[in-house]
Amino acid sequence: MYLLHACKLDLGHARNPEATHAITFLWLALWIALTSCQRIDPGTKYPTVTTNYGKLRGIKKELNNEILGPVEQYLGVPYATAPIGDRRFQPPEAPGSWQEVRNATQFAPVCPQNVHGVLPEIMLPVWFTDSLDVAATYIQNQSEDCLYLNIYVPTEDGECLAQHGKALWL
Repeated sequence: MYLLHACKLDLGHARNPEATHAITFLWLALWIALTSCQRIDPGTKYPTVTTNYGKLRGIKKELNNEILGPVEQYLGVPYATAPIGDRRFQPPEAPGSWQEVRNATQFAPVCPQNVHGVLPEIMLPVWFTDSLDVAATYIQNQSEDCLYLNIYVPTEDGECLAQHGKALWL
């Protein structure tokens, strides 16, 4: 209303073309302002992507970091068929496809391994053995069916993600 009074427009007369244009302009400006604040992709907590094998549902996680933004995690994504049964000690085969959306929000089993007892602890610094204790908590669920990837995708608002470099750790 302040803007309308500042423009000295009389809105009491519906037939006043200046008032009609001013109201139309204000509604248009308000609509543009509100729609420009909305994101095309609302940044859902459970993003879904399509791969060559099927759709994956990940999870968007905030990082406890002032510099890094949130990431999309796709956990337990198979990269080969499980090496169990007749496939044990054979070359890997491509994973089978799936029809439904695959839930990729939980870690898959890790390959069998033993962190404790491998090295004599008396010879290791405390910071190293403490790190082994932390790592041991992540390898509780072990299986020979362990050919899975954990994929992390940066989600920086307003920037083109296609320009980011790619890295792969196996």
